[in-house]
Amino acid sequence: MNREADSGGPAGHPVPSGGTSNIESVAWGAMEVLTRALAFAGGAFLLVATGITLVSVIGRYGFGAPVQGDYELVEITCAVGVFLFFPYTHAVDGNITADFFTAGLSAQKRRILDCGNDVVFTVVAILLTWRLSAGLMEKFASGETTILIRIPLWWAYSVAVLSMFLLSIVCLMRVIAGIGALRR
Repeated sequence: MNREADSGGPAGHPVPSGGTSNIESVAWGAMEVLTRALAFAGGAFLLVATGITLVSVIGRYGFGAPVQGDYELVEITCAVGVFLFFPYTHAVDGNITADFFTAGLSAQKRRILDCGNDVVFTVVAILLTWRLSAGLMEKFASGETTILIRIPLWWAYSVAVLSMFLLSIVCLMRVIAGIGALRR
């Protein structure tokens, strides 16, 4: 459900080009900078996970000395990295969609479906933010850590909550922009 035909905002955001308020443009611009920075950070986390794996494999098979807790480190860095991608991916409409079924619809009907999709996505993002927040509070209160190297689990949960909260805001912004596009 690519909104390129309807977009005039930064990086393909669904901000209509006609009648876009200055506040909307500034908000989308700020959101683009923030979400892009987090996506780059997510990429850095995945590169770190790759480096840990490489060093551990070389250490294990070359010297008989793997990185202690490599599975835990890779698991946490990958989880954090992936969560950091979510806001940017949705902000630039980068999620995979099946346009085959909607290709024959008019632009107005596709905008209606896109807006409905964004409403559902918003609800899901808010629910996930809420549940991850509950998990964060539980992990923080219990002091639960990884088994081998004792990394506090709440660290990863805090990044996940931040990312999901930002995703929720992106979703709300897309709903507002979608409703605005429907009114035109």
